[in-house]
Amino acid sequence: MNTELQHPLATSVWQTLLDTLTSPREAFDSISVSPRGLFPLLIVISTSLLVTAYYFSVLDLSWWIDDTLKQAKLSGDELEVARETMGSMGRGAVFAMGGVATVFFTALMILVQSIYISLTAAVMGSDYRFKHWFALAAWSATPYLISSVAIAVNVSLHPNGQLGSYSLDPTNLVVLGLSIEGYESLLRSINLPMLWSLGLIVIGFGQWQKISLGRSALIMLAPYAVLVGIVISFS
Repeated sequence: MNTELQHPLATSVWQTLLDTLTSPREAFDSISVSPRGLFPLLIVISTSLLVTAYYFSVLDLSWWIDDTLKQAKLSGDELEVARETMGSMGRGAVFAMGGVATVFFTALMILVQSIYISLTAAVMGSDYRFKHWFALAAWSATPYLISSVAIAVNVSLHPNGQLGSYSLDPTNLVVLGLSIEGYESLLRSINLPMLWSLGLIVIGFGQWQKISLGRSALIMLAPYAVLVGIVISFS
């Protein structure tokens, strides 16, 4: 019997998207019945690409190159070589690099999360298949849509195109005012939608596995704690 077609909890993808952001437990009930993980993956990637295109279309490229190299703290011959190399790249090439990076890292993040969650669930004796865990990771990434909107608004507030890559996302912890000397790079890589997304994964995994939120958080966030520990140890 195909329960995915007959279960009353199956809803449209747009309703699931809204529920994921506002009523995650209802959303995860629906996702467990009808995973449809490609939809959130594609909409998150497409939105990110649109915002990336918008950013590079208004960017003051010469200013951006100087700002990027200043942040990299290059000097002497290295600085001149880097400036010449970046200066020879057109706006289209810079956007292409940004677009490829957006698609690759978004897809990689969701895939790695899916594999980890699926293997963990299998060890714990879950009846759900990989497609369900892929859908859980993909739908949990939808808060990044909020990040894309915030970035688009931020770009619109800088019509002169002088907005650096490190200040592009107004939701990252450094821009929000959390700055710890020596750990700026780590804090810039963490933004509010990322924390929201991880919270959704914790809720969804706990709900499907019927375990407490505390235990779910311990299992789902352990790899991130290890990763942060490694980064800190090499800082």
